[in-house]
Amino acid sequence: MRVLRTVFFVFLASVGFGQKETFVPANDVSFTVATERRSYRMGEQLVVNYQITNITNRTVYVPREWDARCPPSPHIWAWFKNSSGRDLVPGYAGDCSPAQQSIAERIKKEAVLLKAGQHLRGHVVLDTSLFGGLKPGAYRIEAVLYGWNDKDLNEQQQSELQKLPAPLLRGEVPASTRITLTP
Repeated sequence: MRVLRTVFFVFLASVGFGQKETFVPANDVSFTVATERRSYRMGEQLVVNYQITNITNRTVYVPREWDARCPPSPHIWAWFKNSSGRDLVPGYAGDCSPAQQSIAERIKKEAVLLKAGQHLRGHVVLDTSLFGGLKPGAYRIEAVLYGWNDKDLNEQQQSELQKLPAPLLRGEVPASTRITLTP
């Protein structure tokens, strides 16, 4: 029994200390959004400010607004939700020439390294004139921070990520704020 206990503790120590984490869960950060005002006129653009804060005691990579793949997709996206619960989501398009990039090159373009307690601020713009279903009234601006998905990376790319000085954020973090649209 004593030998089994020793083997078990050696195994736990090797698992705990021998392998660096490649990804951390989305709840390692705080994601908040806010608009500059609570009321906007129909046809106006809304600037939705966001803040990503590392709420852990370790360093972590968080995404910038867009990923560096071709075609790009958003890491941070926002839309309107009306009072009946209908989502009014903007579209996006990507135009690029595919270029072969290593995962390290991609991370340089699409990630920010945040130490414990540090934050990243940015914004996305919602143009109310581009949404056909918007009418005057109360809305919730919903936003999501999309981290990386290990299923989108092949074995070689995941191996490259092991060489990074910190893990990447995986998963999604939602946030919302309320506004009113006037005629």
